Amino acid sequence: MTVDEEVGQALAELGRNLTPQPDPYGRARARYRRSRQRRMGGLALALVVSLGGAAFAIADPGRTTQPPPADSTESIAPVLAWSDKLLQSPPRGAVGQDSGYVRQLSELLLAAQRRGDIPRLAVPVSAVKVLFVDDVGGQRIALAAFVRDQPDPATGWPSAAMWLSADEGASAEKLASTNIGRGVGDGLEPYESLALGDPSGPGTTIHVAIAPAGCVFLTSPLPNGTAFQWAPEPTGSYLIRTPKTQRPEWWRVDCGTVTRKMTPGPGSLLPGPLTDAQLTTAMSGVRGSVPEQRARLMVSGYAKSRGYQLAALPSVVWGGQVAGLPVRSTDGLSAADGSVESGRATILAAPAAGGGGWVGEVTIDLDQPRANGVIGTGTSFTVAADPTDPAGVLAVPIDDDRIGVEGRRSLLVVTPAAATQVRVTHDGRQVSTVAVSGSGAVLPVPHSMTGLVVEALDAAGRTLASGQVAGEGAQSIFETDTWNQD
Repeated sequence: MTVDEEVGQALAELGRNLTPQPDPYGRARARYRRSRQRRMGGLALALVVSLGGAAFAIADPGRTTQPPPADSTESIAPVLAWSDKLLQSPPRGAVGQDSGYVRQLSELLLAAQRRGDIPRLAVPVSAVKVLFVDDVGGQRIALAAFVRDQPDPATGWPSAAMWLSADEGASAEKLASTNIGRGVGDGLEPYESLALGDPSGPGTTIHVAIAPAGCVFLTSPLPNGTAFQWAPEPTGSYLIRTPKTQRPEWWRVDCGTVTRKMTPGPGSLLPGPLTDAQLTTAMSGVRGSVPEQRARLMVSGYAKSRGYQLAALPSVVWGGQVAGLPVRSTDGLSAADGSVESGRATILAAPAAGGGGWVGEVTIDLDQPRANGVIGTGTSFTVAADPTDPAGVLAVPIDDDRIGVEGRRSLLVVTPAAATQVRVTHDGRQVSTVAVSGSGAVLPVPHSMTGLVVEALDAAGRTLASGQVAGEGAQSIFETDTWNQD
């Protein structure tokens, strides 16, 4: 197995094995604030994978891991109110209807916490509420909330959440004793979910999601050029998926007349390795040059990480060398000496589920590692027109928007094969131009300007194609998270 294949396999395994944990109060507040802004795709933090003695750093495209400054105009109170509605909900699940079992499990967990057996929860707790218990796919699964005497002073959450699992049919004693060393999340969020490895075989997963009582889960098959077809789940305010019932789909949570959550279900359009035929299709319209093995690795990784956000497997749009990129310092701004870097760029794109345009990503393997060891960077984008059209033009911002406070930022532009020049105009006035090489070009543009028009010109100066600058982030227009709204 090549190093690229090892890295790709490690990243795919990491993504499959991640179990979501509740966010601390500050991160949740930042997340809800960002829901009104653009969202970056890809990894949310710098990730270092060590294989065969070599370190590979995959950085969050164009973002740091620090939350944005606090916004005093936005309150977390609605989130906490919905969290309390979940806390006050009756237990769900078939076993959750056994009041004796629920009471015994609550008492065992409370006793364990008061003995100091629950990691990361040493503060006084007044009660434990069991919110879900059921046998799912050979496992007994439960969700419990530990109600603090006072909200956590560091995070603000009044309750902490803990998922538990044991063998199917486990007694309350067995379920509690098997899980007391696991620890808790920072807070009970309005929507809680669990991804648990299924004992039936490697690579299979059980999924459970729960919302406050009175809310309703709806699901829709993955739309491919059609509208969502929503139908309520028979379980009402919770949802279960096992390897036998999992399918390409989206999930939605309605509370009254308001949709509070809308998200792709688990899984992807590429459950196994990318076939040669699929790679051939993905490479059929590529502009520039992309090595086949690199394309295979990137198409596979993007399909698996984006899951059912995509209506089809991604295509390779362009590949080539890029230069003149501002080097970032440790604070995310461009280096004071004006130094630049270069690297090998690859662009992927795929149609978004539900007719939401196209989403894509730019990945740049740097020619020289940065001082902090990062060897690659990139960004995600959204665009309305088909970026795989070889006769079209695609323009993507490829550096951190905080660099823009210094006046300019970089666009990576992909052009038709016959183009020799890229021109950017604003209100009919030229603001930047550069020669094209290998159907691609990088050029600086004023950061503050909106409504830029990007044109690809041939040797005679005729316009071959034109378009707008792509939007940043890879958030589907349909994804929703409005627990922060009254």
